[in-house]
Amino acid sequence: MSRKKLVVSSLFLALLLTACSSSKTEKVSESSQAAPAKKTPECSTDEFASGSQWIKGQLKAFGDDNPEKAYSYASESFRQRNSIEMFTAVIVGQYSMLLNLQSYEILSCEKIEKQFLFKGKLKDKADKNYTMQYLLSRVNDKWGVDGAQVSEKLDRINY
Repeated sequence: MSRKKLVVSSLFLALLLTACSSSKTEKVSESSQAAPAKKTPECSTDEFASGSQWIKGQLKAFGDDNPEKAYSYASESFRQRNSIEMFTAVIVGQYSMLLNLQSYEILSCEKIEKQFLFKGKLKDKADKNYTMQYLLSRVNDKWGVDGAQVSEKLDRINY
């Protein structure tokens, strides 16, 4: 694996770890368990299209072996917390499938408070299938990746 790919992989792992470590844990009381769950609103057509383009841009940067460009798709708050070196180490170390993509498809988008959760699937060049989730924010009409997860099993991904 090239040094650049190692750097890109490492960066993506940092992205994932940061997103996971900043997740809020909610306590659920017995009375709130009985209440029906609220349906998460879907994104508008524009939100889905423009957010999907943002994700596709980062995936293309991974495929082009361009860690700086891939990192540029991260949100400003993510970049303030994580260096490009950390981001690259994560991608190379745990998400090498992103460096060897054969195909991908973004399937859905849901609004979660002020963020957007995009779900999809991808296939690497070794024909392995994965599920993916991207957590994006939109500040002053500019998208940014706040976190992402990729797994061979759908049930291993949750936010």
